[in-house]
Amino acid sequence: MKRETEQFKHDYLPMQPAMQRMAESLLGDEDAAADIVQDCFVTLWQEREKLRRVVNREAWCIMLVKRRCIDLLRRQHPTVDIDERAMPADEEYNSYEERLALARLMIDRLPERQAQAVRLKHFDAADTATIAATLGINEGNVYTLLSRAYSSLKQMILEYENR
Repeated sequence: MKRETEQFKHDYLPMQPAMQRMAESLLGDEDAAADIVQDCFVTLWQEREKLRRVVNREAWCIMLVKRRCIDLLRRQHPTVDIDERAMPADEEYNSYEERLALARLMIDRLPERQAQAVRLKHFDAADTATIAATLGINEGNVYTLLSRAYSSLKQMILEYENR
């Protein structure tokens, strides 16, 4: 048990500062962030057997923190179902929805890693460090992936507009 504890400390405690920064950036509250991180460490300890198969521990820890923060935010600010009949049926709303659907289709046409980077950046509001950790690459490669993705998307948009 002592060896297991030492191994856990060696593998996971160095990630605490990054986990704390992620939680603070999402919650804006240092104490709540510390609670989330502590809760994540409890989960990590409880799931330590399953985690041996995880390839990128840092990315897994960051995503765990992010999901816990989102869960907390949802509990604090519950969403309300909106009846479609109560939604305004103006053209601007439909146009926005159509543009968003088209953007998602174009992103889906990108190579997988580029699409993942764009989704993380623009739909999950992830910063470069988080994207790098999630994809298991360095931050410089994130910029390269995003640049190539934006170039491809620009070309797709031009082709779509010239139809």
